[in-house]
Amino acid sequence: MPFRFVKKNPDTIGKLYKIGIYIGVPGLGDLLFIIPLFRAFRQAHPDAEIVFIGKLLHNYVRPVFDSCTYIDRLLDYHFYETRSLKTHIGFIRELRQEKFNLIVDTQRKFVPSMFLSLGGPRFIVGYSSRGVFSDFIVDTHDRNKRHTSDLSLDLARAVGIDNPNVELEITIPDENTAYAARFFSENDISETGLLAGMIPSAGHHSRNWKADSFAQLADRLYEESGCKIIFFGADADREIIENIIGKMSAPALVEDFNRKSILDSAALMARCNVIVGNDSGPLHVADAAGVPCVGIYGPTLPERFGLLGPETTEICLYTDCAPCSVPECKHRRCLDDITVDQVCTAARRLIGNNSTAR
Repeated sequence: MPFRFVKKNPDTIGKLYKIGIYIGVPGLGDLLFIIPLFRAFRQAHPDAEIVFIGKLLHNYVRPVFDSCTYIDRLLDYHFYETRSLKTHIGFIRELRQEKFNLIVDTQRKFVPSMFLSLGGPRFIVGYSSRGVFSDFIVDTHDRNKRHTSDLSLDLARAVGIDNPNVELEITIPDENTAYAARFFSENDISETGLLAGMIPSAGHHSRNWKADSFAQLADRLYEESGCKIIFFGADADREIIENIIGKMSAPALVEDFNRKSILDSAALMARCNVIVGNDSGPLHVADAAGVPCVGIYGPTLPERFGLLGPETTEICLYTDCAPCSVPECKHRRCLDDITVDQVCTAARRLIGNNSTAR
């Protein structure tokens, strides 16, 4: 029977040898937000095999997954990619063969939670369907007011892991660091000069600060602080970035739109003294890399999706209509009313705190 109505004490868990963590289908930000959960289990159970259960549909998230030292392997499955009962039964059998001591269910959907429970783990912890599939009580108080990464750590707390670290983390391999060194050498960027990064595209217009504002900000940081400017984005962001550079007086670099890996971007970002960007996966990459960041938040709230590094600032007007999921807002007050002065002041402060080359 998959339902667990009688809850267990975390002290009953004992030593774990194999832990499965079900993630679903993560985007870049989703994956970065969940890595603290993997880290918490690795630190609490260093000898256990930790298996990522889910599907990496987006190629750009794979390098982050591959470089994460807290994950041993991938058990590839997407519950909604197929509706074949035969396929689902096969997955349940595969779970049973794995003989997980613990399955951690990070999602809130009934069907996946039921199948994971039928997979025969010794213990399961999750908050789906009011916790009926969970062996442990998960306290998710104020879940609409806390960061997504912190909420996932409630699953670690429920099984007795105390004070897990919520800060993001990304591993940048030597080959990506070497790539960044070549890039800066070829573009005449010294090891001592100030460098400001810009992330002007969030992947959707509704979360993008105005192009004119980014252009004015870049010019002011160049003129007032002596920062060289570098823009970050994928090929899909080319038009937005080129439009901003066309409005600028200051010279600017752009990362290679056809770079091989988001870890190349992370290595470039790690050299920056400050990065300013819209709420987006790349901004969270910069945060995870330990870069001082200014995040611009409009329809999304920093309480849920904000920056977690020690030297970060979020700018959010908290308009009465936020948070908002309307794809094409007519007034865009939450973003358009954020001034260049506000963002520039925050960026200059972080540059002042980090004026030596990184």
